[in-house]
Amino acid sequence: MVECPHCTKPTAFQRQCSHCGTILQHTVEEKFELLSEAVEKALKKEGQKRKKKRRIKLLIAAVVILLAVYVGVNSVRA
Repeated sequence: MVECPHCTKPTAFQRQCSHCGTILQHTVEEKFELLSEAVEKALKKEGQKRKKKRRIKLLIAAVVILLAVYVGVNSVRA
């Protein structure tokens, strides 16, 4: 997805904006730059998603350990 310079809405990478119908003219260099930015954004988003998933796994592991310790302490008292 690239931003249309006319209506500033994200549009698919093509010759014509799907929102306003403006013809998009890009040089090869601009096309390469736009595509590299799109790939960079996708990789960053995937990295954040994996980081969040890893944090959730660590949080679940910590809760399980704390629960096991709590149950162990209560069983010793009884």
